[in-house]
Amino acid sequence: MLNRIFLSAILFAFSLCNILLSQDISFKVTGISGIAFIEKPDINKSLRAFRGSEVHSEYRLRTSADTQVDLTLSRRGDKIGSIVVPQNSIILVNKPISKEDNRVSLSLLEGYIKVNINKNAGALVEVHTATTTSVVRGTSFEVAFAEDGSTIVVLDEGLVDVVTDNDKEVLNPKKAYVNTIDDKSEIINQSSDSDPIVFLNRGEEASREDYMYTIENLMSAMEDIPYKNNNNNDNFSSLVNVEEGENKINDIEMKHYRMIAANEGYYNTIIKLINLYPDKKNEMVQYARKSLALYAANQRAISKMSSTIIRTREKFDRIKKKFNDRMMSTAAAK
Repeated sequence: MLNRIFLSAILFAFSLCNILLSQDISFKVTGISGIAFIEKPDINKSLRAFRGSEVHSEYRLRTSADTQVDLTLSRRGDKIGSIVVPQNSIILVNKPISKEDNRVSLSLLEGYIKVNINKNAGALVEVHTATTTSVVRGTSFEVAFAEDGSTIVVLDEGLVDVVTDNDKEVLNPKKAYVNTIDDKSEIINQSSDSDPIVFLNRGEEASREDYMYTIENLMSAMEDIPYKNNNNNDNFSSLVNVEEGENKINDIEMKHYRMIAANEGYYNTIIKLINLYPDKKNEMVQYARKSLALYAANQRAISKMSSTIIRTREKFDRIKKKFNDRMMSTAAAK
């Protein structure tokens, strides 16, 4: 039995290394204090993170209490930025939509992160929570995802495009964007209240004041996840509006990543709240079962949507290439 467990751990580590070495984008642990884990949820495996460890596509980094991890973000060996992951936080590195997708896409499932992208890196970086996407180039900002399902984006310098299912905003320095679980948003001036730690603490207080209501609210939000995909059948075949088509498909891809963040983030919070009250175990069983069923159903819906998006992206890229070739031929003929 011990040999089998040992062999399984070796195979997991070997497969992790192979996957990481095959990627153009890498997240390397360059500083760590405390205990953190690199996880692959679908195979229920985790490895302790150390200096020099890498986190990549479809893997999570989870930090424990009194822990901080410093990540260096590189593309083809060149540093393009850094990410600080404080204690009690979880990030997921999202799988690219296509091989040509050069975006860096992260989902924040718990806690907060501080991101610094080099101004001259030319990298497009997206950070997704359950309700909000932050799109940046050459920017320093923080994102927090609280226990009550709310999100805050705090901008230090540069510009951030903030995207939700219903809205798009450009966030300016010294401003913060707040969005709730029911997608009510506002832009506020930065103050002590917009500090990510203060924001997380208030979200925790609100969540645990009536934890049963919070669990039910999170499960209700999980039930709505499959219905967020209501516009991915747009026609991208028009050669006249290629730019518009590109914007539409980018919106759908970001929505897909928010669905992933919502399903993972909400389920993670529900289980966390359930485990906080072991004396309520009997009445919590129904919530554990229902949330697991919702999580599994949403995973299937997200997987189906992912396949559709990949086909749509491939089709659109072929159309765009034909359009560009035609434009070049026309220009050459003149």
